Formats: sequence, C-alpha cells, structure tokens
Amino acid sequence: MNKSGRRTWIMLALGVPSSGFFLWLALRQADSKSLVRAFAAVDGRFVLASAAALVVGLTLRAVRWRMIAAAPRSAQRSFFQATYIGALSNMVLPGRVGEFARIVTLARVSGARLAVSVASAVIDRFIDVFVLIGTAVGLYFVLPLGAELRRLLVVLMSGGALIGAALVVLVLSGGVWQAALARFARRWLHRWGLRPDAFLGELQTEIRHLLQGWLSLELVLIAALILLADCAAVMASIWALQLSLTFVAALLLWVFLAAGSLLPSAPGYVGVYQVAAVWALSFFGVSAASAVAVAVVLQITTLAVAFCLAAPSFWRFARSALAARD
Repeated sequence: MNKSGRRTWIMLALGVPSSGFFLWLALRQADSKSLVRAFAAVDGRFVLASAAALVVGLTLRAVRWRMIAAAPRSAQRSFFQATYIGALSNMVLPGRVGEFARIVTLARVSGARLAVSVASAVIDRFIDVFVLIGTAVGLYFVLPLGAELRRLLVVLMSGGALIGAALVVLVLSGGVWQAALARFARRWLHRWGLRPDAFLGELQTEIRHLLQGWLSLELVLIAALILLADCAAVMASIWALQLSLTFVAALLLWVFLAAGSLLPSAPGYVGVYQVAAVWALSFFGVSAASAVAVAVVLQITTLAVAFCLAAPSFWRFARSALAARD
C-alpha cells in the first residue's frame, strides 16, 4: 500500500469512531417516529433553492481563489474544475482530502507552479477562518446567548484569533520567526516536493499583493457574498423542514457546521453535521429530530451539487487517460 493509501486508512480510523460518537450524541435525543415525521415534511422546492445557493457559493470560491493566485481571467475554468473536484472529494473522502485534491488538480490542469497552488489555497482557507471568527464575534454580541453557547463561541473566537495572529506574525516577519515556520512546514511540504523557502516566499508575495489596491476590497466583498450564499443554503434547508426560523438561526448553524467540519470525521461529515445542528438549533427550540433532518438534507444536497459540478471534469480526465493509454 502506498503512502496516500495509508494516510486515507489512518484518516478513516480516526474519523469513523469520531463520527460515530457525534452521531450517537445527536440521535440519542431523537426517537425514530419523530425522525420519520421530520423527513416526511421535507419540501423539495427549498431543497432546490439550497442547491442553487450551494452552486453560487462554490462558484464564488473558485473566483476568489483565482484572484488570490493572481491568475488571469482566462485561467478561471481551471479554478472551477479544481474547486468542484475538491468539494466532491471532501464529501466522499475523510480528513478533508479535498484540500489536497483541489491543489493537485489546479496544478495539473492549469500548469501553475505547485508553490502558487499551495500558497493560494492556504490563503483561501485562512480567509474562511477569518470570516468564521468575524461571524462568531457578531453573533456573540447580537444573540441573547446562554452560558454554554457563550463559552463555545469564546473558544472558537480565541482559537481562530490565535491562528490568525500567528499566521500574520510568521509570514510577514523574518528572521527567527521565518525559520521557525520553515521548520514547522518542512514535513508537510515534503509530500508536495516543495522547499519551505519557495513556499514561504510565494505566500509572502501573494499576501502582500492582496493587501494592495482595490483587490483586498474585492476579496472582502466576495467573502461576504460567499457567506451569504452559504447561509442561504442553510436557511433553505431549514425551511425545507417547514421550520419557521430567522436568518440568525441559519447564521448560527453555519458557524457550528463550519467549526465542526475542522474535526476528524467520516466522509461527508457524518455525525459532525448532525450534532452541530442539534446544538445550534436547540437554542431556537427546534427538536433533535428536526435538527438531524436539516443536517441530512444539507449533506445530501451538498453531495449532489458537488457531484453534478465535478462530474464533467472527472469525465474529461477519464477520456484523457484512456486516450493516453491508447
């Protein structure tokens, strides 16, 4: 078995028990009859609306990634392919393998240097972290929260703030900090065949490029639109279960889902999404059965959307492989 196969099995070994535990936490509060009634109430029109919002969100992510990488508009198709394949891989493989899949795909289909693909993907994900922190901060001051939810949001905000501060210090400074980051990144970059100095140099270049001119404002706008599209998909999934909740509930559920997706889990975030939905929606009086159903509807919709968007790229890769073999 090669190294990639071993890593996949290790991720499964860590993720499946974790997902099983989270799924047990969620389902122990919901009886089977309530679950059947919840799924029977699903309105397909809102499921389609959720799917449309997910398509918009993934498309905007591909546009944002191209802007971060400073690639020309003519290269946008490659970023679409890589983003869609990454999204599907995250749904069918454990351990957020989609992050690796999208980087490899972009380098392969666009011919971009691997350092550019990796550095731009890292920045892209850190923007998501900053959006998550900002949203959590906003909810902390807007919602009348209980002590438990306040503690959860404080932990999330503190962890994200530390990660963000460390990135800024390590990337934009030099000397001993730069050397420390290089040592930390060497093992991870080895699997890509990248030297730490090449990766860090590209990372610094792209960050400084983003902080100049109107580009940073455009990225803020796109990040806001992505958040809006994601929350619209969550809101539509909630309405698909005929739950009368406001957009704030969808925003809180999105925070829980985004934070939960960072945990080890089985493919498709099974268990993680369910327990996140139960915890988040319980603050709005939603039953565990309905919350679990919301999570399942969102998961199935996300998988279907990712498959439909990524299928043409997989088909082109398959035809190219067959043609090369002949």
